Amino acid sequence: MTSPNEVETRQRILVAASQRFRRLGVRHASVESITAAAGTGKGSLYLHYASKEELYLDTVRMAVEGFLEAAEASMAMIDSAPLRLRELVELAAIHYDQDDLLAAPLRDDRDLVGAEAAALARALQRNRISELIEQTLALGQAEGTIRLDLDTAMAAAVLFEIGWALVRSHLAGDLPLPLADALATLNTIVGHGTAAPGVADA
Repeated sequence: MTSPNEVETRQRILVAASQRFRRLGVRHASVESITAAAGTGKGSLYLHYASKEELYLDTVRMAVEGFLEAAEASMAMIDSAPLRLRELVELAAIHYDQDDLLAAPLRDDRDLVGAEAAALARALQRNRISELIEQTLALGQAEGTIRLDLDTAMAAAVLFEIGWALVRSHLAGDLPLPLADALATLNTIVGHGTAAPGVADA
């Protein structure tokens, strides 16, 4: 059983690692600098984590959960699923623009994050955020704001990948228009389609 001291030490290591990874990247943040900032030794770190990469993934997990917690709280105050999805997209744009820990795996900067660790971090983010999108769509079906014939798992996967591609292009400096405008347009297309009002579905 984990003692309160071990839980507290692990949390200190996690917070110190998050700060160092954000400032220096995973490759350049040494175990020694992390444990010094946490006020513990290398032995304590390796008691909780098998490697620096495993610690990195836990910091990404903590950042993603923090983002999702903030997003869910904000979305809970909105009364329709389409508007909740819009809020999620807008919050994601803000968070990913400001948090290098979340953004680094999307940039695929090998100088900061190794390829394997970056791939695992991207998968973690994809899974958790897609889950929230799917839950939001399912809730929308129950409340009557999302079509019942929509496959929520498939729709969540597609919506995530489109939004993810826009954010990645923005972070890489390749998006030819402001990210806010791109995301607003995506929200409009998702919410209203592209057909003029009164045009029947094909």
